[in-house]
Amino acid sequence: MKKLIVILLAFIMALGMLACSAGETKPTGPSAVTDRPAKTEKTEKTEAAEPDETEPDETEPDEPEPDEPEPDETEPPEDTPAPAPADGVYRVGDVLETDGLRITYMASGVYKSDNQFYKPAKGNQYIFMRFYVENIGSDDETVSYFDFDCYADGYTCDNFYGADDSLSAELSPGRTTVGAVYFEVPKDAEEIEVEYEIDFWADEKVKFIYEGNKDSGFVPQGNTGATADAYKPGDVVETDSLKITYISAKKTKSDNQFIKPKKGHHYVTFSFEFENTSDSDVIVSCLSFDCFADGASCEGSYFRDDDIGSVTLSPGRKTKGTVTFEVPDGAETVEVEYEEMSLFGDRIVFAMK
Repeated sequence: MKKLIVILLAFIMALGMLACSAGETKPTGPSAVTDRPAKTEKTEKTEAAEPDETEPDETEPDEPEPDEPEPDETEPPEDTPAPAPADGVYRVGDVLETDGLRITYMASGVYKSDNQFYKPAKGNQYIFMRFYVENIGSDDETVSYFDFDCYADGYTCDNFYGADDSLSAELSPGRTTVGAVYFEVPKDAEEIEVEYEIDFWADEKVKFIYEGNKDSGFVPQGNTGATADAYKPGDVVETDSLKITYISAKKTKSDNQFIKPKKGHHYVTFSFEFENTSDSDVIVSCLSFDCFADGASCEGSYFRDDDIGSVTLSPGRKTKGTVTFEVPDGAETVEVEYEEMSLFGDRIVFAMK
């Protein structure tokens, strides 16, 4: 009898456990939602894979966004600064960028003067380093051969000024120049370095290495675009202190047998009249003029009797004169810029034609 009771109790307990188990796997009623455990990443992926038996959403699916093109890493943007050499020393073909200038080290080599009065001392030779300089800033920039110092095996070397393409120019924004610096060095020097001062106030300098006769093959590209508001011959310009009459611009020839343009160049002479319209003295100087042919700086030349030179005009006084520059043959755009000799003088652009 007890055995039968035990069997019945065991059977009843088994039925109860089975009912509990069935209730846990298939919950019903409101608690079926509220008591559901939070989804994990794994369960979300599993449910996403299962077919959805609910009514389909009849709204149009969003179109996939087009893939954005990957940036081209082969060509850097135009305004990307040129990387400095790893050792901080510049060699032929390298490009130096300062806050306002981009300087390309084009070539180096031995220079032989054809002037009988310019000869190096015994055991020495003349060398050159040629550079292409661009004003990439928003202010005027000056580049000068006085900013370069040469050392041969650690010893100072003298500058040589007998060449006709020395590197010196005043560049307004966007203008360029090509020129060289020259030095007299010992022929047997093992290492020749040229220091260039890029910041006088911070005493910051970089080094260019002389590499013998070497050419990078770099060819400057001229900018033939004309300045939109440039003045033409016959125009009159008035500033706070001057009335400037632009008289003419024309090709000229030198009657001095010792003053001739370089091969492939010619002279262009610009004529002006200046009147002091202020109540104080005004200085007018040839040094206030800069000439650019296809954007590149041109050298001034002084062989005419009517060169402006430098004059001081008292109020109401006038002067006439010319400025002459050596311009490459075939230049498409020739312009002269005049900057008043004052702290905030603006540049005035005069086109040749």
